[in-house]
Amino acid sequence: MDTDTTEKLRRLAFTPMRTQPPNATRPILDQAAKEVEVVDGGKVVHYLWGAGERRILLVHGWAGNAGHLTVLAQALVRAGCAVVVADLPGHGESEGAESSVIHFARAVEAAHERFGPFHAVVAHSLGAAATTLAMSHGLTPERAVFVNPISSYTSLWRRSGEVMQVTPEAIALVRARAQEWLGVSFDAIEPALAAPGFTSRLLVVHDENDPESPITDSEALVAAWGQAELMRVRDLGHTKVLRDEAVIRRAVDFLTGDPAGDGSADGVGAADGGVPGR
Repeated sequence: MDTDTTEKLRRLAFTPMRTQPPNATRPILDQAAKEVEVVDGGKVVHYLWGAGERRILLVHGWAGNAGHLTVLAQALVRAGCAVVVADLPGHGESEGAESSVIHFARAVEAAHERFGPFHAVVAHSLGAAATTLAMSHGLTPERAVFVNPISSYTSLWRRSGEVMQVTPEAIALVRARAQEWLGVSFDAIEPALAAPGFTSRLLVVHDENDPESPITDSEALVAAWGQAELMRVRDLGHTKVLRDEAVIRRAVDFLTGDPAGDGSADGVGAADGGVPGR
C-alpha cells in the first residue's frame, strides 16, 4: 500500500462521524449551564448540572456526544452530585475535524483543571481508554465507572481493519502512520499496563456480546487494576447500556456509596456478574 493511501485511511480512521443528541435529550441539555473552554486550540463545549459536593465527570465515546449521557447525568444530580459532560474534540458542538484517544485525554485533563477535582469519572467506550490515559498523567478520581470500555488498542485496531475492510498488513501500516501522527506508541499506552499503578476503585459494566469491544479485554483490565469489579450485562448493545435502568442504578450506588463500604448505597447491585436484562 502506498503512502498516500495509508494517509487517506489514517484520516478516515481518525475523522469521527459527528452525531446529534437524541431529540429526547435536548431539553435536558438546554437545562444545563454551558461553558466553552479552549483545548489544544479548539473550542470544547461543557454542560454542567447540579451543585453537590461530589463532582463527577462523564466522558462519551467515539462518535458520541453529551446527549448520550443525560440519563446518567440526571440520576447523579438527583443523588446530590454536580455533573460535568463535555462534547469531546471533533464531537457534538465542539470544534475539530479529526480526533483520537490523545485528543480525548487532553480534554479530560483540561476538564479536570477547569471544573475538578472530580470525585469520580464515568466513561463510555473510547472515553474509558482516554480516562485511563489521563489517569496515567496524574488524574486521580476516587472512583471510576467504565461502560463497554475500549480496553485494548490491539482489539481496536483489529476492529478498525474489519470496518475498513482492509488486510491486517494494511491496518498495521495505518497504525504505524497514526502513531507517527500522534507521537505515541499504542502498545505503550495499553490500559492494562497502566492499571496496576492506579488507586481509584473501578466498576466496569460490559455487555457480553458488545460488537465494538470484547469483554475479554475488560476481564484483563479488571484483573490488572486491583480494586476493580466487573458487572456483566447482556443484550444491551454498545450504547443502549447507557440508558438501562439497572446499570444506571448500579453506577449511582457505586459512585455515591460509603467510601469505606462496598460502594453500594442501598445494598443493591453486587456487581458480581449480575446480568440485567436476562
